[in-house]
Amino acid sequence: MSNIELTPSTGSPKILLLEDNDEYRALLTEVLTLSGFEVYAAPNGRRVDDTLRSRHIDLVITDVSMPERDGLEIMSDLRVNHPEIPVIAISGDVPLNTDLFLEIAAKLGASRVLAKPFRIDDLIAAARLAVGWAETPAKIAD
Repeated sequence: MSNIELTPSTGSPKILLLEDNDEYRALLTEVLTLSGFEVYAAPNGRRVDDTLRSRHIDLVITDVSMPERDGLEIMSDLRVNHPEIPVIAISGDVPLNTDLFLEIAAKLGASRVLAKPFRIDDLIAAARLAVGWAETPAKIAD
């Protein structure tokens, strides 16, 4: 699956979503878009720098374990080069210890860490909080 770009409306907070699992990335892109975000999704962190140069991004949601450039490396770079951009770290398929990697992500400044599987409502609430949306998170219909 190639990069996905969905634009719900102008003025929406912009999320860069980095997730290597195609189906999970498509699901998260859809629910975040339906929740009012503009989502730019990619299967890895290889082009993060290009994306941040070409687009205004309000939030990065990154999987911790990805090929080519993992979420911890991305978070380290963001902390130095873009400390104003909040990050939500997600993980569940780390070969060694998911909790350890999420703890490291929190120490690198993640505004929230979520272990897979997590509730979609929890991700939406964390994203809304990270971008400063004060209203109650919208529920996704089942």
